[in-house]
Amino acid sequence: MHLEIFTEKDIPAASALTYKTWGGEMQLHDTALESFIYEAMVRYYFRGEGLSLKLQEQSEMLGFLLAAPVGVQAHLEPWFAAQAEVVDAAGKKLAQNYLDYLAFNGHKVKALAHPDDALLCLFVSTVHGGGSKLLAAVEERARSSHAPQVHLWADATCNYDYYRHRGYSESAYFVNKVLPQLGAQQTWVYSKKL
Repeated sequence: MHLEIFTEKDIPAASALTYKTWGGEMQLHDTALESFIYEAMVRYYFRGEGLSLKLQEQSEMLGFLLAAPVGVQAHLEPWFAAQAEVVDAAGKKLAQNYLDYLAFNGHKVKALAHPDDALLCLFVSTVHGGGSKLLAAVEERARSSHAPQVHLWADATCNYDYYRHRGYSESAYFVNKVLPQLGAQQTWVYSKKL
């Protein structure tokens, strides 16, 4: 197992891993719509190759960590607008609401962060030890780019104790009620000085 730079061509494999990890959390019972939502999430969080890494074993992606400087914005709109043939208007609205949920959390993190800080955006690992390897490497890349801190948000669907055990401390707590299908989500912001 080795680390590589995450690129745009990795989005389909990352979307499949994301769906495998969180698919069903909204209980939609529509595989095509859920797949669309999780690809939209990966595309929303992939903000460039600078800090994002993937974990590979031969040709199989075993995990990834999408990260970026806090000020770098998502560029999802052209792809999202082109998806009319994939999902109907109601599905697009639900996907947009999901992205609004993510953006709400992101705004809470950005309110605490310095513009030079790094944001850990989306993190999936399917092998024991893979997540630690990804996290350490992304933190080192952020440190090398002179980011003073890294930040992330984790809701109740995440293993937030994982971050506490790796030197992250709680910076904020809030409840996100933006997406009714998820219900009110307790959410924590974690930060770590580099």
